[in-house]
Order: sequence, then C-alpha cells, then structure tokens
Amino acid sequence: MTIDYIPEEFEINYKHDLNGTKSIKLLNNSLLVNNPNPELIDISRISKDKWIQIWEDVERIGLWDLEEEYQSCTLEGGFTWSVKIIYKSKELNSYGANMEPKIVIGDKIYSVLEELYKSIEELIDLE
Repeated sequence: MTIDYIPEEFEINYKHDLNGTKSIKLLNNSLLVNNPNPELIDISRISKDKWIQIWEDVERIGLWDLEEEYQSCTLEGGFTWSVKIIYKSKELNSYGANMEPKIVIGDKIYSVLEELYKSIEELIDLE
C-alpha cells in the first residue's frame, strides 16, 4: 500500500561529540526514533495533515536545495550529520562534518537542521 504523502526513504542522523546522537529512520511502516532512547512509531498513527505539514516545512527551509556535502575541520567537539530522503520525484542525500547549512528567513539566519528537527518533533508528537 502506497500513500502519496509518506516518503519512500527517510533517514536523518546527527552525532555530536559532546551532545550525543539523534536519528530517525523509516523502517517498513514505522519510524525508528533515537532521541536519545529508541522508540518505534507506527506511521499509521501519524495524521495525513502532519505529513503534509512536514513537506511544506521541507520546502520552506529549502531542504531539497542542500548541497551533497558540507565540511569544515575542527580540533575537538565536532559533529556529523546526514539526511537521506526520497519523496515522490525528489531525492536528497546530503551530509556534513562540523558545518551545517543555514537559511535566511526574514532578517534571521536559521540552521536548516534545527528547523528540520522542529518539524520532525511536530510530526511524531502523537498527542
């Protein structure tokens, strides 16, 4: 069964030497969320409206326009991240180390990754 608002692939990883690891991955009909403890969320419990909202947020933050690689060197306290999403005709495979993409909205600069995590938190908030 294919539902047009659910992605084919959805995997996001973030690892910080000091702040730990966060990840989310689509596995069959569930999202495996580690933030930091693992939790399996049945995607059938996520409303269509929440899926539509995340795709609108993805467009708003320019996620589809990310470069393939973001790299910067650092001596300690570094972080790595990766985002792989396949949704409809769009595909994104981007990663970085010690550097992350930014977006300007209005007169402020935002982290694309932080904005994405906010959207994911809204997606998986089942209350």
